[in-house]
Amino acid sequence: MTKLGRTTLLWMIPLNLLLVAWVWIGRIVFGVGGWFFLIFLVSIVPVVLIALILTTVLAFTQEGRPRSLTRLQAWAQLLTWLGLLGFGAFCPDFGDTDDSSISLLTQLFGHTDAMLDLSYTVTIGFAVVAVVAYVVLLVSLVFARRHDPTPALG
Repeated sequence: MTKLGRTTLLWMIPLNLLLVAWVWIGRIVFGVGGWFFLIFLVSIVPVVLIALILTTVLAFTQEGRPRSLTRLQAWAQLLTWLGLLGFGAFCPDFGDTDDSSISLLTQLFGHTDAMLDLSYTVTIGFAVVAVVAYVVLLVSLVFARRHDPTPALG
């Protein structure tokens, strides 16, 4: 058991719930609000919530006491959280007016097409980090549950 693995496991439930909300409405903290508020509610948020519930249940039902994540699982979970945090912060949004495409970067550095393009690029980068790290976490949790078959005595 590693301290990182134990700490990460203990933070899984609260941070997973917080980051699902962050992906949904995190942009609003920076003054970025638009149609993605509703679109994400019926598309991305349910998928992310179900995915994180799955890995949380798998993590908490692993064998061994005290319960802990392996080093690989802990780092995969941390990178998943990082990806979700960045996605929720940098995702651009849009509205009904001509100049309503805004993001954290356009709020900070001015509304230009270059900043909006950079926002989409950064958002996609964080999404890729989250998805790849999540797949690594899921696969490592599933394979940790597999038992080596006992060879037949012959």
